[in-house]
Amino acid sequence: DMVVSEALRKWPPAVVSDRYSNRDYTYDDGAGSRFLIEKGRTIWIPTIAIHNDPKYYPNPDKFDPERFNEQNRPNINLGAYLPFGIGPRNCIGSRLALMEVKCIIYCLLKDFCLEPSEKTEIPLKMSKNLFALQAENGVWLEFKPRKM
Repeated sequence: DMVVSEALRKWPPAVVSDRYSNRDYTYDDGAGSRFLIEKGRTIWIPTIAIHNDPKYYPNPDKFDPERFNEQNRPNINLGAYLPFGIGPRNCIGSRLALMEVKCIIYCLLKDFCLEPSEKTEIPLKMSKNLFALQAENGVWLEFKPRKM
């Protein structure tokens, strides 16, 4: 669970999310900044930027599943972890997607060791021209059967 949560923080399925304002709303950040979001406006929420903000995640470039352990999980700002959006309009398939990913990882790791191949780019470079994150040159892994 911790590894999947950290992977979704580092590489969220959608790099941005949007919301439609159905009424005027004055946003106040609590530090003196206020601005009006007018009715009828679409607001873009930069998920990837929030997930990489050191204010919410110290050392955001580091892949650290321990961020999501039992002791640390309560310290995570729920409004700063948005891999599937938030609130009543979050991704309807998020629970199914999480269960599928965890089942696939279990089935793969039960029978195989996964290792980077020679084609693997380290560090991974992400394509900069998509709404969804994608490795620039793909992700290449070698599946080595586990010895029973």
